[in-house]
Amino acid sequence: TQLPPLTLAQSTIDYIKAQAPAYVSANLIYGDELEQQGWAGVYNVGKGSVQPPCLLELDFNPTQDQNAPVKACLVGKGITFDSGGYSIKESAGMFEMKSDMGGAAVVAGAMALAIRQGLQHRVKLILCCAENMISNNAYKLSDIITYKNGVTCEVANTDAEGRIVLADGLLLAGESQPKMIIDAATLTGAAVMATGGDYTALFSLDQSFAEKAKTIAAKVNEPLWQLPLAPWHQDKCPSAFADTANSRTQKGGGPGGASNAAGFLSRFVADN
Repeated sequence: TQLPPLTLAQSTIDYIKAQAPAYVSANLIYGDELEQQGWAGVYNVGKGSVQPPCLLELDFNPTQDQNAPVKACLVGKGITFDSGGYSIKESAGMFEMKSDMGGAAVVAGAMALAIRQGLQHRVKLILCCAENMISNNAYKLSDIITYKNGVTCEVANTDAEGRIVLADGLLLAGESQPKMIIDAATLTGAAVMATGGDYTALFSLDQSFAEKAKTIAAKVNEPLWQLPLAPWHQDKCPSAFADTANSRTQKGGGPGGASNAAGFLSRFVADN
């Protein structure tokens, strides 16, 4: 593996710090520390790999005031390789899964570009990094994950791991009480089926924010397409044993799989 989770995180720290050394600090939590601190999503997805999972919180604070409000949190899915776990992918589907950390790359690049362009607000970058592998210690179907906010999740598909790690990232983002949270991920196959490889799928429970995002995307020629998301999408992955499952057992998560994934994630955003 050329880019394991810790290398991805450390490379990001080095890259962002190089943009503004005096204004950037980082907190990196990895391995068993994740379980000890309650970051159950990243820990469970990554525990089956010999490469330890990690959660990176990087703080760009040009005000140098530790009490300064956080304008935004950028959260990225950093799955450095995705076998699918016990819900294993076919070879054709697994071949390009070294790029399953594309969301992390996008938000890291976005922060670096914003700093170069003169960003004056405090912004945090959060990366959820893990390898999704199969081993005697890997998480499995029917496992119950309990998150920091008390939400319990039954694993219905180990290949729907992106939302499991992003839930931790959203919870961590919420601790800073930012004015907005933007997460980016190679999520989901259902979104790709709906929009193809040319459009990025957009989900938001705040329609005014969605309209602003679409307007900006059009100005910079970034094809964006909004897909449905309503509060009731939270309940589209039911479980008999937990508050929710992470998916459905049908291929692709069943009808509306992409919206259901976004609904799952909305459970972990405080002001949703």
